[in-house]
Amino acid sequence: MVQMAADSADNRGITGTVVEAVADETDVSPTDISPQLYDTVDPDALDSLVRSRTGNGLRVRFRYHGCTVVVDGTGRVTASRRESTGALAEHVPDDG
Repeated sequence: MVQMAADSADNRGITGTVVEAVADETDVSPTDISPQLYDTVDPDALDSLVRSRTGNGLRVRFRYHGCTVVVDGTGRVTASRRESTGALAEHVPDDG
C-alpha cells in the first residue's frame, strides 16, 4: 500500500498524486500506466471535488490500474493492490 499527499508546491495536484501512487504501488513508470486516468475518472472533477471539500469528511474510492485508490479531503491518496468492494468507478475495457 502506498500513501501520498498532494503537494501544491510541485503542482501535480490530486490527479498527479493518484498516478504517482498507483505507479509506485504497481512498480511501473507513471507514463506506462494504462488506461490513462481520464479513461477511469474525470480528473478535473476529482481535483475540483477535493479542493472544494477540504477536511476529513470526503472519501472517494475507485479502481485504477489494478489498484483500489482512495482520495480523502485532506489530499491524501492511498493506492493498494488489495481487493476492495464498493468501487465508485472502474475502467471496463471495450471489446470492440
